[in-house]
Amino acid sequence: MGYFYGILIRELDITSLIKTLPVIPVERENLHMTIVYIGDQRPSQEIDDKIGISVGSIPCFNVKLGQLILLPNALKPRVLAVEVIGNERLSRLRNTIMNILRDSSISINDKHSGEFKPHISIAYIKSKKLNPEDILETAREMGVEEELRDKSLLINSVSLILAKEDNYRELTRHELQCRF
Repeated sequence: MGYFYGILIRELDITSLIKTLPVIPVERENLHMTIVYIGDQRPSQEIDDKIGISVGSIPCFNVKLGQLILLPNALKPRVLAVEVIGNERLSRLRNTIMNILRDSSISINDKHSGEFKPHISIAYIKSKKLNPEDILETAREMGVEEELRDKSLLINSVSLILAKEDNYRELTRHELQCRF
């Protein structure tokens, strides 16, 4: 079990694209981009409200999807993901949230807190016996990367999410400042 601030991705439906790969697709309702992983301790309502106020003053923005990647690395991958490009605004959003958490003495258990590589996990690698590069190449040949690459996503909210095994539940949602 763990809590994190993230962005739920509702615009992608890629299960049909990757169902023939030797992977376990991430359920559509669980597609997300982690902004900061907190750990087992849920932030108080007061801290979450502070984050909501700060996030509410940040303008909405778009990011683009890039190439398929293997995580945590190509040698021992556990996840097939798509990278997120144009992450300067994502980094600022992340820093805003992290600063509030740190200023509130919340212990952040994000092992990646030093480096931020935004991505959307789309599938879990099923077998260690398969060559992960083959999975990546097959996904590219099938057009998965082509379907995702350069797709634009509107970042208009950040959610506090509870992750319990393969189940992700949105606890609170904080809207960015969007003017359309």
